[in-house]
Amino acid sequence: MEQLADHLGLGRFAVAGHSGGSPHALSIAVHMPDRVTHGVLASPVGPFDENGFAKMLVMKDLKFVVRLRHVHRVIKRAYVSNVKKAQKGIGTYVENMAEEDPSDADTFLTDPAQREMFEASFATGMQQGPEGVYEMALALWHWGFELERVDQHVDVFYGDADDIISPEMPKRVAERLPDATTTIWPGAGHYGFVDGDRWAQHLGALARRSEVRVWGAAPESQLRGFPERSP
Repeated sequence: MEQLADHLGLGRFAVAGHSGGSPHALSIAVHMPDRVTHGVLASPVGPFDENGFAKMLVMKDLKFVVRLRHVHRVIKRAYVSNVKKAQKGIGTYVENMAEEDPSDADTFLTDPAQREMFEASFATGMQQGPEGVYEMALALWHWGFELERVDQHVDVFYGDADDIISPEMPKRVAERLPDATTTIWPGAGHYGFVDGDRWAQHLGALARRSEVRVWGAAPESQLRGFPERSP
């Protein structure tokens, strides 16, 4: 990340993460404290090996991974099957995701532009095959740092209708961060942060806290004109 920031000409910058991307964003903040100004998290997971976080999972597939995470061959085979389904038909895969995650069904399927985005996102995530998904899952344990080591301010957003993780998980993450502000989105699911107003709010939290260049965020002037329900 230090090499990437140097290459992009970023002196100081903010970081953002969603779900399992949150520990990676926080890791950057911990290991680059002089360059990361603040962070923004959406539906963040906690370290599954600490503080009962793994017990706050709702989605059955993730519960399966937790129960059998030491039986690596079984988990890899499960991800082989999952990746094959996605590669066979990404549209059907997203529809199945919506069926398993009803709180996000509208987010996945109602808006054609958002559905296209999710299909492209999931397809890209499967390009490395089951190994990439497997490694991503294992990274949810043993982060290598404690939440209490994050010195920067962190805005934590999450929905109260999450069907993948219990809303208690991001709440617990925020409680352990030394400097955090929590925003609860009524009726939002795990992926609900990409819906128009919530997406603008999420990016706005990145942009408004400093005048330094923000990695991945649009200027406030652009956020004000953000089209409804367009990620």
